[in-house]
Amino acid sequence: MKILIIGGTKQQVTQEVRAYYQKYIDFFKKSAGTVADNIVFESSLIDDLIISVGDGKFSIYDTNNRSNLKEYDVIFIRGDGFRSYMDAVGSINEYAHLNKIIIINDYSNVRDSSKLLQAVYFHKLDIPVARTLLVTSAVLDNEAQLEWNFPCIMKSTHGSHGNDNFVVQNMEDVKTVLENQPDKRFVLQRFVPNNGDYRILIIDDEILVIGRSAVGGSHLNNTSKGGKAVLVNVDQLPETVINDAKRIMKHFGMAIAGVDALADKNTNEFFFLEVNAQPQLMSGAFVTEKEKLIGKLLNKLSNES
Repeated sequence: MKILIIGGTKQQVTQEVRAYYQKYIDFFKKSAGTVADNIVFESSLIDDLIISVGDGKFSIYDTNNRSNLKEYDVIFIRGDGFRSYMDAVGSINEYAHLNKIIIINDYSNVRDSSKLLQAVYFHKLDIPVARTLLVTSAVLDNEAQLEWNFPCIMKSTHGSHGNDNFVVQNMEDVKTVLENQPDKRFVLQRFVPNNGDYRILIIDDEILVIGRSAVGGSHLNNTSKGGKAVLVNVDQLPETVINDAKRIMKHFGMAIAGVDALADKNTNEFFFLEVNAQPQLMSGAFVTEKEKLIGKLLNKLSNES
């Protein structure tokens, strides 16, 4: 049996951090000796992992032990510094379940709006999402292993309204963004060539589709960043896209949700970007139409109470 102990880092990977988790290995080896002698223990850190999800694949590679996490029988997440990495913890948890790996202390109840964890859930639901990478030390130091193409999108794991969202041309650009914003964490996402995106606003059983397109050479379609907006008839989108948006909303247990999707302008294939539990209602485009949908929801709730 192989057991992987995964630790966290508060700031950066140091020898002291490595030594701390070696103590865990020594402790577990001593404990295992009382019941079995065929257990192999290894340790790694969140920053050692290359977490990649999207385009139909989900993988987690441990650069410290040079192994895929699916090679382990048991995963134990332990230590300090996880508060800012709960989306990574939740992603590891989902990966373990998908690969039938025992995980000590289940983290299925993790609720996090991170773009990484949303991409993991979209993959789990078999909903198309462009390949997404959590930016860790392992990603920065192992570009040759990534099979990654630039340019791509780099965005804050918890960014909203198009903030902290960049087009990066190479790994040096990635490092520059990190240096300029050391307090934030980021993901890289494959760039999908597009003529705009769609905000699928779902309020209870009602749907409002807003088509958004960038202006002024920007890659951002968000109306909060000056993007143009038009109302789109629901029938203009493929039925599967609308159904997938509803499935996303149901999975996250929302009554009001803004689901963002776009079509590859070369293939017409749709990809989902994210779901927003706090979509713009009092601002942005088509506030009057939003008011009507909220009114229908409030009327329904009033009749049910």
